[in-house]
Amino acid sequence: MAEIRTPNRPIYRQVAEQIAEEIEAGILPADARISSERELAERYGISRMTARAAINILVQRGLIVRRNRSRAYVAQPKFRFDLSSPGGLHEQLRKAGVEPGAKLITAEMLPYDALSPRVAQALALDDEETFVYHIVRVRTANGEPIALEDSYFPAHLFPDLLDFNLTDSIYGILRKYFGVEPAGSVQELEISLLDAEWAEIMGVAVDLPTLEIWRQAFTADNAPFEFAHDIYRGDRILFIARTASPESFLAGSGLLWQRALDNLQAEGA
Repeated sequence: MAEIRTPNRPIYRQVAEQIAEEIEAGILPADARISSERELAERYGISRMTARAAINILVQRGLIVRRNRSRAYVAQPKFRFDLSSPGGLHEQLRKAGVEPGAKLITAEMLPYDALSPRVAQALALDDEETFVYHIVRVRTANGEPIALEDSYFPAHLFPDLLDFNLTDSIYGILRKYFGVEPAGSVQELEISLLDAEWAEIMGVAVDLPTLEIWRQAFTADNAPFEFAHDIYRGDRILFIARTASPESFLAGSGLLWQRALDNLQAEGA
């Protein structure tokens, strides 16, 4: 019988952590069958309910998946996404040897008065004659839906953008045809559960753990060219972020960055 008991720490979490370590070490490779609740109960001297709780934690973390209701298997490795990189998801997946894809849900041109104040401010729009492209896509990796992007682009910067193949890399289109090179972004992040509407659009289960990102993207001269609300599946993506000195961000005067500064100043008041 395996000994994993540590004072003041729930047994089911200890069991989950040990299984997670075996997965990360490659002892349990992708698609390997996880011991059943009964087998885990016998192995650790715990109840089947406790074993089920341990498995549920690993399912929530995306380390294992259930098949045929009761069987659990080690999940395929998560896709990595560097939140610090100005390059888009398409570029990052391709560099990792993963085939990126996209399913177009919405592609429309909206007048200024149809925009929310947040979108208009994020894109630095103040002309009521301005139009904005609104593009919604489900992003895929090797054919698997992993994210949903709800993006806005100023139409005057990208004439006829909707005529291009929007299932390809939009950032690639902006570089090649409009000479716009994404140089950086400011992002607000929030953990949430996937709601029924977005789950149906993506074709995945409701209540998956997600990372929601509100992104304001800039060119090298600090001009905003995109505002987006992205929803990434937390069970299939490993998020990476690199840090830099605060001075490197002072040039950014975007809405999201300014809001972050205001919040920090308010908390310190």
